[in-house]
Amino acid sequence: MGIKQIPISKFVKWLESRGLTYIRTTASHDHYNYPERDPRRLTRNITVRTKDKDIPQFHIHTNLQTLRISKSDFEKEIKSALTISILRISKTLKR
Repeated sequence: MGIKQIPISKFVKWLESRGLTYIRTTASHDHYNYPERDPRRLTRNITVRTKDKDIPQFHIHTNLQTLRISKSDFEKEIKSALTISILRISKTLKR
């Protein structure tokens, strides 16, 4: 199964869950990277165009290459994050 477009907010939450932090905004592009002294620090920032509603497949692919993460690992992490979110919502509704 190929990677589909996902909402920008979901992708940003995934980046932050992996330890990346917001660096700056240039035009309508937000840049993320690991903190300064983190050994995982990337030579190239992860760039997300916040003007769009969804992040295009090609941009996901490019960012995964920069992070050295396989598409299948990304899909698993996104699906598990979605499952956790659904469980939290259902627990909240039961209260």
